[in-house]
Amino acid sequence: MRFLFFLLTLSLGLAPFARAQEDPVVAQVGPEHITKSQFELRFGLFVKSALRQLGLPDTEETRALLAQYRAPYLQALAEERALLLLARRQGFWPMPDSVEARVAELVKAFPEEEALRKALEGAGVPDLATYRTLLAEAMALEALEAHYRTELKVSPAALKALWLLSPEYRHPALYCARHILVPTLEAAKKVLARLAKGEAFAQVAKEVSQDPGSKEAGGDLGCEPEGTYIPAFEKALLSLKPGEVSPPVGTEFGFHVILLERLVPPGRYPLEEVAEELAQGVKDKAWERLVRFLIRPYPITLFPERL
Repeated sequence: MRFLFFLLTLSLGLAPFARAQEDPVVAQVGPEHITKSQFELRFGLFVKSALRQLGLPDTEETRALLAQYRAPYLQALAEERALLLLARRQGFWPMPDSVEARVAELVKAFPEEEALRKALEGAGVPDLATYRTLLAEAMALEALEAHYRTELKVSPAALKALWLLSPEYRHPALYCARHILVPTLEAAKKVLARLAKGEAFAQVAKEVSQDPGSKEAGGDLGCEPEGTYIPAFEKALLSLKPGEVSPPVGTEFGFHVILLERLVPPGRYPLEEVAEELAQGVKDKAWERLVRFLIRPYPITLFPERL
């Protein structure tokens, strides 16, 4: 009996140790920890998303390409956990009803339970309960970030200074052009005949151009620098003076009739055109610095060797 009691006590004592060996802690964030299984779930979601954005198939070979990001992702996941602790402490955690409403929307989109299961599995989410947890966390982080971002302001003076100092907002000469794409040389000659009679270039483009990307805009290609277009097209474009129309230009796509509307000399993109992009960049960097400050109460210790 004593021997049996000893074995029972030993097995109960070793059970947590066995579980710890099977699912080790890979990060400690304040009072909470992240286990290897939790990391693998989130890293799996990251990998699927990254491969989809890169247009790569989800295979062992392509996943191996992203293995180098495991340790950096652990750091990001730990910082996210610290933000979640802050979100809960500051009252940004979503109410259960709001989470369930979003879950219900997903379930409604998949009337068949099997279809829902396959959709979740395809996204890397094992079940609806896990989806519910991930959704609540995402909603909490979104609310927290939205709250603090409203406090981030960029003065007009700072925007102008950044605009003046940022080389990426300089541009070389820009060629503002339109074109009409037709399948044959004979069709291109007919386009030139219509233009010679005084018909508007944009109207003819809308009627006959076969370029789906510019047809509805009257053949408008915007204002682009040298090096944007294929060689034959660009050679013809660069030979034009503002207001001139090219003779037919043959390329692998068909025959083009090109109008150079105007030439913008080298300079800067107008501040009013890039102000929103500039401000967003400043706010993004400010938010990154603010995150470092906000999570300071939650010390982070990483164990990447356990991944």
